[in-house]
Amino acid sequence: MEAKRLNKFISDTGFCSRREADKLLEQGRVTVNGKVPEPGTKVTAKDKVRIDDEILHVREEETVFLLFNKPAGIATTTDLSVKNNIIQALNYPAALQPIGFLDREAEGLLFLSNETEAVRKMTKNDAKYEKEYIVTVDRLISGDFLTKVSEGGIPEPGAIRKKNFVTKLGTNRFRIVLEPNTNHHVKRIVEALGYKIVHLQRVRINNFTAGKLQVGMWRTLTETEMNEVKSVVAGKGKTKSFGTGKEDNFYVEDFLATKSPAKPQSRSKRPGTATPVNNEKSRSRPKSAAKPGSGPRIGKSKPTTSRNAAPKSTGRRGGTSKR
Repeated sequence: MEAKRLNKFISDTGFCSRREADKLLEQGRVTVNGKVPEPGTKVTAKDKVRIDDEILHVREEETVFLLFNKPAGIATTTDLSVKNNIIQALNYPAALQPIGFLDREAEGLLFLSNETEAVRKMTKNDAKYEKEYIVTVDRLISGDFLTKVSEGGIPEPGAIRKKNFVTKLGTNRFRIVLEPNTNHHVKRIVEALGYKIVHLQRVRINNFTAGKLQVGMWRTLTETEMNEVKSVVAGKGKTKSFGTGKEDNFYVEDFLATKSPAKPQSRSKRPGTATPVNNEKSRSRPKSAAKPGSGPRIGKSKPTTSRNAAPKSTGRRGGTSKR
């Protein structure tokens, strides 16, 4: 491992983001080999980096992105104390984090990755990805309801909004395509109009659809697909309907100098089954990712056991918040 800036080293361990690491450094909570580091300090895997006396370890993993067709009932959180959390459901051999938001009771497509900074940037800019949903509500829908849904809910006086594409599929069912940089909180939009969602399914993210990926199944993205997903946040996406909102600031090496995985040896679509989780209370996480080409490109998640409310987390990191 080459020497890297201390804030990036901390981020690569998954402890926090680089900006949060900068704050910890300013607060004097970080030590390197028992001493408070000087500004600009670089470290390697041989150095002992601690935060509040907790030693950090860099994960030696190949970068991986998954596309998961999430079933209803799985919580998109990395907190292992939450019942039916997405990490134990997948049981993938890497420290994955979900990208963006998808309600526990919703189903559909969701990206996950172990590239910490990419996950943070993409989640922060989640509204830049065009998404398509099929929504079922609790009562009959009207033309006025669909118009307001397309406008992102009840409009504020004088506000100019970019309309989303909405089409009626049945008496209480519709399809909506959420344009980039518009209100992407479907549940909030519907509930603000006095309706309740009975079923919510995300069927597309940008150019990614489920295809033959059944509910509960996942697949790894190719190197080309990984670059396509990350290019959206960098303002280089190819989807025609993308907006031109203000871009987030990036550390160049986070997106351009990431070690890319080797091309998969096989593009077989034969599904594999992930190893089941034996102990739901375990707080340990997989240590290393299978090398691309040697492990399964397609897998199946562990089925949910119950949809009852889960206990609150007591861990340091709660992962991605649920919406």
